[in-house]
Amino acid sequence: MALSPGLAVETLAPVGTDDALADEERLVALVKARDADAWARLYDRYYLPLFRYAYARIGSREEAEDVAGQVFLDALKNIDHYEYRGKPILAWLYRIARNLVIDRRRWLRRATESDSLSTAGRDENFEASTVQSLALNEAVNRLTRDQREVVILRFFLDLPTRQIAAILGKKESAVYSLQVRAMSALRLDLNR
Repeated sequence: MALSPGLAVETLAPVGTDDALADEERLVALVKARDADAWARLYDRYYLPLFRYAYARIGSREEAEDVAGQVFLDALKNIDHYEYRGKPILAWLYRIARNLVIDRRRWLRRATESDSLSTAGRDENFEASTVQSLALNEAVNRLTRDQREVVILRFFLDLPTRQIAAILGKKESAVYSLQVRAMSALRLDLNR
């Protein structure tokens, strides 16, 4: 079955199956050929997970939208350097997103530090849920890099362990172990 430009994303096999890998390989070939429909399918399939990842790391909808959109611009610029090696293209897009998030957080931190008005006018009466969200975000940021990535991919993006393993280039058992350690660390951190 050839992947034609009009094939809807929903008809592709579930990620992690041999059919999905073959479909992904054909999609990558079309993307590399600059097929507009293939790029649209790629965008439709992965924009939301990339947005959710960026939002979980940055905490700003606007910044997350910018990052998710920039991922596809960077991917378009660098698609000729991408080689399909049996891993989901999401792994490559995720690496681009992770680098963009790091850059964006660095930029935001500098902008916040240099803006003396950033704390002026804050409401002193945050709702309890806002305080809890901030505490959770800070606790997630204190996890190891691998633990943080697993937590974000699993609980913010709701990806299955098999897909997380493929994205991170780890065994499923390692992903599960990282998740267990991360949840334990979060419990300890939040119960202090």
